[in-house]
Amino acid sequence: MAATPTQEPPTRAQLAYLRALAHRTGTTFTLPRNKRQASRQISLLRDRPISDQLELALDDTAVRGGDLPEAA
Repeated sequence: MAATPTQEPPTRAQLAYLRALAHRTGTTFTLPRNKRQASRQISLLRDRPISDQLELALDDTAVRGGDLPEAA
């Protein structure tokens, strides 16, 4: 009997795509437990607007524990 998507773990490709989408949109995600959850998260992140470059740079700086620039 073949395993269903709710039983199979997410593929490496799904996880890589989720990371890329999260970075592009400036969001985070919870690691999916199976293929179905991964597909759902991909769909949700695909619908989000793309973050501008400044926001991505600030997010990266904050995640790495760096100092953020002061607001003008």
